[in-house]
Amino acid sequence: MKDSPSVASDDIRYQGKAVDDEEWIREFLAGQETGVLGLVDDKEPHLVTQLFVCEDDSIYVHGASDGRAYDLVSSTDEPQASFTTSEMGRFIPAEEPVNFTVEYASVVAYGPISLLTERAEKRDVLESFMDKFAPQLTPGEDYQLMSDESIDRTAVYRLSVDRWSAKRGEKPADEPGAYDSPLR
Repeated sequence: MKDSPSVASDDIRYQGKAVDDEEWIREFLAGQETGVLGLVDDKEPHLVTQLFVCEDDSIYVHGASDGRAYDLVSSTDEPQASFTTSEMGRFIPAEEPVNFTVEYASVVAYGPISLLTERAEKRDVLESFMDKFAPQLTPGEDYQLMSDESIDRTAVYRLSVDRWSAKRGEKPADEPGAYDSPLR
C-alpha cells in the first residue's frame, strides 16, 4: 500500500499562511467543486479547469476520450501532473494599497497521472461524482443508471498524490473594513 502523500507546506515562502494539517487539506478538497489540472505539453503548460473528486490519496477528473489532455496522459510514460483548487474570502483594506490583502485558502497537489482502464473502477469514480454533485438525486429514479457505453467513452483520470501543500489566510470576523468582493 502506498504511503500517504507528504505535506510539502514547508516549501511555502510565507510560513505564516502554510497549512501542514493533512486532515484540513482533505476536508478542504472535499468541499471544493472545481480545480485546475496542470499537465506539460512539450515544455508548455496545459491547464484544464475540471470538476473533481478526491478519494483516499487520489484526485479524479473526467472528460472525453480524445483531445489534448487525453493525448498527453495516454501517450507519455509516467506523466506527472499538478492540481490546484482555491477559494477567496473577503478583501482586507489598508492605508496603503500595497498592503491590501485578501482572505483565501488553497491546496496544490503533485504526482503521476494515469487513465483508469477497468470499467468497474471507472463506474465507481463516476458514481462518486454523482454523489458529490447531485446527492439529492437517486440513480435509477431521478436519472438513468450509467450505461457501459457511457462509461467506456469517458476518460477518467487519477492523479495519485505524492505530495501536497496548502495555504490559508484569514482575519477575524470583525476585522475593521473587511468587505466582500464587489464582483460577486
